[in-house]
Amino acid sequence: MDASTTADMTMAYSWSAVSGLVAYLFYGFALMGIFRKAGLKAWPAWVPLFNMWRLLQLGGQRGWLVLIGLIPIVGTLIYLVFLIIAGVRIQTGFGKPGVFYLLAILLTPVWYGILAWDGSRWNPKHTPIVPPSGYAAPASPSAPTAPAV
Repeated sequence: MDASTTADMTMAYSWSAVSGLVAYLFYGFALMGIFRKAGLKAWPAWVPLFNMWRLLQLGGQRGWLVLIGLIPIVGTLIYLVFLIIAGVRIQTGFGKPGVFYLLAILLTPVWYGILAWDGSRWNPKHTPIVPPSGYAAPASPSAPTAPAV
């Protein structure tokens, strides 16, 4: 291998690492926004596989279905079907019409961004399957102070 080939490969690997990091950060922040709007704890957005587990639960699916996606080809296809069902339920919970899911297919980052950062409210028509420990603690109102004696 000559020096120019090595430099080209280094540049390609660097570009790949940077773009992967940018994508990870974007989806992490978007999932944090979605989870917070739905009243869930935000930290699972940063844990690979568990973030999809929680997303499936938010869409009324069993979280363990993410493990099916680890099976090559057939498992991945089955997982995608359940992820699509969960995605449609989640967007409906945020008041988006069914056709809005075309945006998820064609421009996934835009779909995540709109769900995370628009002014919509979480009002699901399905029952999310999230354990009680997955919900964030509600903001406590400030307690009235006792008058000084």
